[in-house]
Amino acid sequence: MCGIAGFIGPWPEGLARAMAVAEAHRGPDGDGIWSDPAAGVTLTHVRLSIIDLTEAAAQPMQTPDGRFTIVFNGEIYNYRAMRRELIAAGEKLRTQSDTEVLLTLFAREGAACLERLQGIFAFAVWDAEKRELFLARDHLGVKPLYYAQLADGFLFASELKALTLCTDLPRDIDPVAVADHLGFLWTAGSATMLKSVRKLRPGCTLTVSDSGVAEDRYFRTPLHGRAVDPTLSAADLGDLIDEVVAEQMVADVEVGALLSGGVDSSAIVASMMRVTDPSQITTFCASAGEAASGADNFGDDRNFARDVASEFGVKLIEVPTEPDLIHGLQEMVWSLDEPTADFSGLQTLMLARAARDAGIKVLLAGVGGDDLFTGYGRHTAALLYAKLGSLRHFAPLLGFLSRFFPADSLRRRRASRIAALLSMPERHMLAESMGWSEVAGADRKALLAQSLLPSVRADGLPQPFVDSFEATEGLHPVERLLDLELNGFMPDHNLNYTDKMAMRAGVEVRVPLCDPKLVAFAAKLPLYRLIDMKTTKKILRESQTGRIPEGVLRRPKQGFGVPVRGWLKGPARPLMEELTAFDVIENRGFFDAAAVARLRERFLAGTVDAAMTLFPMMAIELWCRALDTAPVYTAEAPSLSAEGAAS
Repeated sequence: MCGIAGFIGPWPEGLARAMAVAEAHRGPDGDGIWSDPAAGVTLTHVRLSIIDLTEAAAQPMQTPDGRFTIVFNGEIYNYRAMRRELIAAGEKLRTQSDTEVLLTLFAREGAACLERLQGIFAFAVWDAEKRELFLARDHLGVKPLYYAQLADGFLFASELKALTLCTDLPRDIDPVAVADHLGFLWTAGSATMLKSVRKLRPGCTLTVSDSGVAEDRYFRTPLHGRAVDPTLSAADLGDLIDEVVAEQMVADVEVGALLSGGVDSSAIVASMMRVTDPSQITTFCASAGEAASGADNFGDDRNFARDVASEFGVKLIEVPTEPDLIHGLQEMVWSLDEPTADFSGLQTLMLARAARDAGIKVLLAGVGGDDLFTGYGRHTAALLYAKLGSLRHFAPLLGFLSRFFPADSLRRRRASRIAALLSMPERHMLAESMGWSEVAGADRKALLAQSLLPSVRADGLPQPFVDSFEATEGLHPVERLLDLELNGFMPDHNLNYTDKMAMRAGVEVRVPLCDPKLVAFAAKLPLYRLIDMKTTKKILRESQTGRIPEGVLRRPKQGFGVPVRGWLKGPARPLMEELTAFDVIENRGFFDAAAVARLRERFLAGTVDAAMTLFPMMAIELWCRALDTAPVYTAEAPSLSAEGAAS
């Protein structure tokens, strides 16, 4: 994995150098720059060496005839087979890298080569003959890619913060993104916090030429329930996970794993053991204290991870993840390129740093298991929603009964939330189940400043949510949620913080369960193979029976992160009160300051579960403060190393 950036336009080469410096953490092993002043195009690359560690595999890389130049972030897992095919076809390849295979394939086949790629990637190719820049992002959106189409030209980068270095880039905030983060912690669709910057969507391409910018889509995740195959078995799933993990262990460096002791990460390590000696596998586990509040579903993974590591015979490194969170918050949200109010990002960073300290710069993780195989509480809620049907008028009774649970308890919060979801129309139930707060719908919209309201849909639903709802009309509510997750929550939240924070430490995280082959497999499963009212991820658990400890198979879902409710009422209360103070909120102009003050007091009094509404407000304010002070390129900006700067 690496960092890429570049532009077509009138900007100086020094801007590209500064963009590369802004992404240097993504590529601590090397850097390079290439430009064609006559065409006004410049490409940069910072390198994390994983496949073919030699200088011959450095980027930017050109075809022998000089027509095509590529900068590439990611890995092509099936590159060896395609390399053999290219050589048999008469191509003379000079490296052992996947970059050269990708470049050669693109030179031969153009965008059609995307259909053959198995991997995680974001890349840009300049075609000197056509004077076109082609960009692509992988199927599920594991690797990020941002771009800005300005009046004077086009810029792109692996991270948004590299684009803000351009003095011509407007920094106006997108109110839709503010509303999305307030409700869901992430920005849906192609939007970012800046109106001028977009995210290239998963499975999409851009072609930039004199005639403009054209977007195309080469892949969309299949809809669950549209092509059911009841013959698929748990054994088939276990075999496929083994196959995908083996493919993703391709590297010229050591490959480790993140091990929480849950089903997903344990399944990944179990498959790794079929490829290599368990004693050669190093795993990493987050070590955290118990939740400070009974309303938070967070705990310590150590005992589960220890059981798995002991049974498997793999090495386990326990990583304390209780830093000074208050002082780490602003760095986290700016590093994520979005004001993501989720401390899972900081925990990922600390795990990645521990891996790097241990000499490991590739990790496999279990990200995606919950999204493909129904691992979240919202899936159970959606199943209940479908089962109750016309009996939903009993939802107020459930809300009333929830009051008999202790205040600030997890049971009371869950019962109250389920009661609220059951009382909603289906589309709103689906949307709100993606949120984390008791403050929903009209109550959340009432927190927005009047100036933002014209930019937000009247029904409060993000447009990408509506697009998903239209695509899944007629499917089961659980199946509709799966589509929302694969096309929103996963690329825009989970995969974003996994990539950004691991790469902050110069570590690549691969996610086997997000492989398109597994996505296609999961989409063909009958819903009853995934979930019932007692068990989630049924077929995944079944596929791992006899392979991972029985206690792990029975382990309930537990959050990865920090108990925010207790944190905001305890050590972070002064920070919350400062960042949501009346004058701060009013001066920023995104929210109704009086409404926020009332909400904060109700939260502190224990009358509303608003932690995950107040926390996003805090993250948004801190992100905007970082933007306010973010530098722009000047002639004195740092440059790349002399060795890597040759054009």
